[in-house]
Amino acid sequence: MQIRSRLTYQFTYLVSAILFVSYLIIYVFTQQNYEDKFYSRLRQKANTAAELLVNVNQVDSKLLRIIDRANRDILYRENIMAYDTCYERIYRSNDTINFHIDVNRVKEVLKSKEVRFGVDDLEVVGTVFVTPEGRIVVFAGAVDQYSAENAKDLKNILIALFLLFVFIVVISGWFFAGRAVNPISEVIKQVDLLSPKRLEQRLENTTSEDEIGKMVATINRLLERIENAFKLQKTFIANVSHELKNPLTKISSQLEVSLLNERKTDEYKKTIASVLEDTQDLAAITESLLELNKISISDYQASFQTIRVDEILWESRSLTLKLNSAYKVQIDTQFMPDDEELLHIKGDEKLVLTAIKNLLENACKFSSNKLAKASIQTEDKFIVIKIKNEGKGIPEADIPYIFQPFFRAENTASSKGYGIGLSLVERIVLLHNGQIFVQSELNGITEFTIRFPMV
Repeated sequence: MQIRSRLTYQFTYLVSAILFVSYLIIYVFTQQNYEDKFYSRLRQKANTAAELLVNVNQVDSKLLRIIDRANRDILYRENIMAYDTCYERIYRSNDTINFHIDVNRVKEVLKSKEVRFGVDDLEVVGTVFVTPEGRIVVFAGAVDQYSAENAKDLKNILIALFLLFVFIVVISGWFFAGRAVNPISEVIKQVDLLSPKRLEQRLENTTSEDEIGKMVATINRLLERIENAFKLQKTFIANVSHELKNPLTKISSQLEVSLLNERKTDEYKKTIASVLEDTQDLAAITESLLELNKISISDYQASFQTIRVDEILWESRSLTLKLNSAYKVQIDTQFMPDDEELLHIKGDEKLVLTAIKNLLENACKFSSNKLAKASIQTEDKFIVIKIKNEGKGIPEADIPYIFQPFFRAENTASSKGYGIGLSLVERIVLLHNGQIFVQSELNGITEFTIRFPMV
């Protein structure tokens, strides 16, 4: 079911229910009002007859009957009867219309002062009239003809109005629901026109700040993320193709040259050694890709333990110094907290060690004097590790892309590497709910900052 139809149905159901309850209340209270007015007239007639019968000496039962017949305000099938305290009937206005009144009914009226009841199609009210000589019980009965007719007419009018208003509600609900969902229809049309070949296309922003405007803004942000993801994918494919193509081309070229002519054993050994080195490069690239994918899909957080970051920093320093005898790493402990409890984080020790070691290795590799400087301190609820060096620096235009797999800045082309290390570092830091930042100046200082939340 379409939203427009659903909104129309819901609106119709709601208004119809309100109208039905309202009209039902009107009908019930109006019918009750008719009934109260009818019984009020019966009471007045009973009291008038009793007063004439008791207080006017010249009026007897026969004369009172004549007066009742001459009364033009007589109700349909009206009859009035009076009883004394001995339960004897002393008056009846109409001999042709009779409703049986027994002793118990008279006693009930004397006790309750007023009683309403029905006899066949007659409505009867019994009331007590007090006289100086005592009390008499008067019963007035008649058919409530006009109330029934008025109630029937009112019911027909209310039913007709209900059907009319429901029809109007359906038409207006369909119209206003169409206006309400029209912006959504426009968004659907625009989304249908989107294509992977036109990733820069965006939905037209609306000036309204309602849910439709927020939805359009959300979709545009999603499209922006998708566009960036496609760009990253293209860049990744281009970079990994380049990294894999170089060793494969070298291997193919060397083997083709070796097959052109007969060569000495030493030359074959050199060729095999060179091919082996290129093969090892391919294996290293493949292993790096597997490690990168492992960080992306593995659920490390379930096995996180409490670890000390300062110990991992010192161990990373030792491993980095073993990689190259020319590498130098200095650790500044000036701002490190004395309380070792402030140096604990939840994480995987091997992953954090890999991240810090990669940063130290890069700092030494791209430093002009092969020196990397590291420091550790606390800020608010975070443990902050800073690693910096002085060298070529990173071009400002390349900084947004340095964490992409296989991306390498132009000024690092002469250095051996695959462009995976920083991407691996970023994923490890994010896996530990941390943050990583970089500041760099060309031919100046480059500083990486990692922030891990404390335990």
